[in-house]
Amino acid sequence: MNEKITQKTFTVPGELEGRRLDYLIALFNTLPRKIAREIVENGLVLVNGTRITFPSKKLKKGDRIVILDVAKGAPLGEPEIIYEDTEVVVVNKPPGFLTEKSGTEKGRTLKEFLEMQGKSIYPVHRLDRETSGVVLFGQTIQARDFLMTEFKMRRVYKTYLAVIEGRLKAKSGVIKGLLQRTGEYAETYYEVMKELNGATLLKLKPKTGRTHQLRIQLAQLGHPIIGDKKYYNLEKTKIFFTRQALHAYKLSFTHPRTKTWMHFTAPIPEDLKELISRLSR
Repeated sequence: MNEKITQKTFTVPGELEGRRLDYLIALFNTLPRKIAREIVENGLVLVNGTRITFPSKKLKKGDRIVILDVAKGAPLGEPEIIYEDTEVVVVNKPPGFLTEKSGTEKGRTLKEFLEMQGKSIYPVHRLDRETSGVVLFGQTIQARDFLMTEFKMRRVYKTYLAVIEGRLKAKSGVIKGLLQRTGEYAETYYEVMKELNGATLLKLKPKTGRTHQLRIQLAQLGHPIIGDKKYYNLEKTKIFFTRQALHAYKLSFTHPRTKTWMHFTAPIPEDLKELISRLSR
């Protein structure tokens, strides 16, 4: 995806009502239709403030289109294998990749990326499409079952980095309570790593493993993760970022065969480094 996007925001004119989303993105930016489809499928387009991931969406007159990934020559990047043996594979996932397909989700996946290299891959946990960082896979059914049990028993330890809106009163603490959307109990330890202009870099260690736990908890606190399209009001924010500023920095677990304790980290990706640098000025 190295073509230049010239129209970051546009409104659908009456004569183009009823045309597909990918058609209009290609038309307004002089892009190949394939690239326009990828932009949509990778969650980089808002229609009237809502993220749309299906290229075939028919548009109406006056619909407002926003393309979030507007940097010239900004590739999604390729996954990097951090470690592998006969039992496990540890991967650094770039933003924009799915861990694996679920339901009607479309786009590139880590599972397919690894299978194309001839590996037998069994997912044991997931990261959201826009979240970067460490992902663990089993290479045998036995390894998968062992690791899934470890996750369930909370014996896998995860550390995330996030850039949130505003500043917290305490430099460290525990966020706990019920998630408003699900009613599930969730608990996360946090530590302020750096205070930024209108934002904060946090280290997060979830004790429970609820879906969207970190994103929901921080939004409930009134300090949503910057760029979060589901729990963050993109229309009101003064800080623009093309994805949710969340990175799975470290993962620690027991190896399924050797039973040794293992730690793996993923470097902060360039887009997140640039955001932190911009907010540090």
